[in-house]
Amino acid sequence: MVLWTLLLFFFLVLIGIPIAFSFGIGALFHWLVNDPSNTIVLVTKSFGSLDSFSLMAIPLFILAGDIMKEGDISKHLINLINGMLRKIKGALAHVTVIASLFFGAISGSSAATVAAIGGIMIPEMIKKGYSRENAVVVTAAAGFLGVLIPPSIPLIIYGFNAEVSIAKLFLGGIVPGILMAIGFMIVNRFMYNKQIKNNEVAASLEKVTNEASTGQIQLDPEGNKSLKKNFLNALPALLMPVIVLGGIYSGIFTPTESGAIAALYGILVSCLLYRSIGLKKLVFISGNSTLMSAIILLIIGLAGVFGWLITTEQVPMKLAEAVTSLTTNPYVILLMLNIIYLILGTFLETITAIVITTPIFLPLVLAVGIDPIHFGVIQTVNLAVGLITPPMALNLLMASKIGDIPVLQTVRALVPYFVVAIIVLFIVTYVPGIVLFLPNLL
Repeated sequence: MVLWTLLLFFFLVLIGIPIAFSFGIGALFHWLVNDPSNTIVLVTKSFGSLDSFSLMAIPLFILAGDIMKEGDISKHLINLINGMLRKIKGALAHVTVIASLFFGAISGSSAATVAAIGGIMIPEMIKKGYSRENAVVVTAAAGFLGVLIPPSIPLIIYGFNAEVSIAKLFLGGIVPGILMAIGFMIVNRFMYNKQIKNNEVAASLEKVTNEASTGQIQLDPEGNKSLKKNFLNALPALLMPVIVLGGIYSGIFTPTESGAIAALYGILVSCLLYRSIGLKKLVFISGNSTLMSAIILLIIGLAGVFGWLITTEQVPMKLAEAVTSLTTNPYVILLMLNIIYLILGTFLETITAIVITTPIFLPLVLAVGIDPIHFGVIQTVNLAVGLITPPMALNLLMASKIGDIPVLQTVRALVPYFVVAIIVLFIVTYVPGIVLFLPNLL
């Protein structure tokens, strides 16, 4: 019966039914067939899945990220980094990666990172002679650093589902995120001559100038402002991850409370210091954040019912027994899980994949002695790679829209970044100390 329920769920997803409703319909089908009197569980368990203090961090970080995206935060970060790196070969691509790294430490979201950084950097790179597809690919790849560098919304959701320390998960994501950024910058350096298409500059410049003139924020490409002034302008943005993460690890506030601190700090900086957001715009941003939060929490609530269903039917236990009967080698099992998650990431949204698979695979990894913090970071890195792997490829879709180019046209330029991401993934998988070194200090 569980198999039919799973098949129904995937069928509903494939025909375009929203993920949350697919969870709910699948669970309802299971109980209607087995025990119609038990359908009230759909209500009680979905509410119970959301009855958690930890989940309050999600809407708060979404609001903080949206405020930072709509304010001048990304502009000041980019101007500072550009002023420091502009004489280096391939500087704009490096600026995109580093700015995404810092913005990820503010927003916790890959989508927010691509929108905020890509909205400035993609037109600027095209203007400076980068091919349109390379400008899009650099931004899409750098954007998924937003889910590795803390605070990370996917890591919060995994921590909630796996019942492990979110603070330790945040620490576990730092080194993999930095390694990924370094890898992307190495690609930028060695691929520079292929990224630049000088014959496109003239046509691109006119188009991008027209596009940039309609925006509210523009890059200071020549670093005309002094480095000191750029640093002072960017200082509030640079301080935000220090305040949020420093507060968590010093014990001043919890990861959930840090979301409220981040949102409040973003409002104060954007409204009072930069004055880039007024009351009317703040209300609009809050409305969008509420809508996005509601979508995510609805998925989590109904996925919780689905997860409870497969757990009570002992699916995770049976899976663990089946796999361990074949092998108990954790390295082989991790290889299998990497392949599964890389495939899932190509057609499932990150949050959905986490809430579906964590209850299924966590008992398996615990049975063979894999640390749940390590597994959570491996899972997140895998699904982050899915953000640039078609057909789902949310980051690539967003960046392609900004760069006004078909997604399929970017695939060839994407290959070096994909290869680097896979290399880092396997380093993170088979060298657990990279992930666990900082969490063990806590």
